Amino acid sequence: MELYQITGRMHKLELVRMLAQRKEIRKDGLYVGQMPVLNYLAQHPGCTQVEMADFLQVSPASIALSTKRLQKAGYLTKEVDAKNLRCKRLYISAQGEQVRARCRQKMECLDRRAFAGFSQDELCALAQMLDRITINLTGEAENIVNGETFGSLHRELEHMDRAEKKG
Repeated sequence: MELYQITGRMHKLELVRMLAQRKEIRKDGLYVGQMPVLNYLAQHPGCTQVEMADFLQVSPASIALSTKRLQKAGYLTKEVDAKNLRCKRLYISAQGEQVRARCRQKMECLDRRAFAGFSQDELCALAQMLDRITINLTGEAENIVNGETFGSLHRELEHMDRAEKKG
């Protein structure tokens, strides 16, 4: 088998997974970028839009639009900060927490469906192979998978995109 055939399969898998995720969250009236907003609010009640934009590595304007839509849907509330009247604090509402939990359950079901029939040994072997591919491409000593790493990679992609648009 040619390597491009394997990478083509990996790319198709990611696209199929993204489509399935988007279809599921759309059933609850959410857009793709709104789940990370709700997740962040659940973990950081009382945050500001700027704090959220920094963490999620998106523009403040993007967060402003998402929070406006989520507030209109009843999924979050904005409260004026008592110490700084120009600052608004964000909180997930009970309805927002319900839709967040429902969507997270759907994502877990999607993942279980994707890996149905795989033994624990097969899952471990797959994880090790994916780690090895990532390490080969990055030169890192180990494949660390967390929000900070994703944020760093997204920033690098955005930087490259901006540079291409300028050039």
